[in-house]
Amino acid sequence: MTTQQRYELLARYASGEITALALRRQFGGVTFGDIFRMLADEGLSLPKNPVAGREEKIARAREWLFPKHSNVQ
Repeated sequence: MTTQQRYELLARYASGEITALALRRQFGGVTFGDIFRMLADEGLSLPKNPVAGREEKIARAREWLFPKHSNVQ
């Protein structure tokens, strides 16, 4: 893998285009710690998960995890 290919994979991960699992497979099963180090070496940030479209799933998870605090009565 070339330096450019490595950077492009890391950039795709940092932008949320590919998952950590997919990235780890591309790099031969590296650890999450290795990924963090590689991102830092390239000056890239950790990925941010998009929130749009997940609101319903988040609400259901909150209801399941915190039933006493649910808005449903």
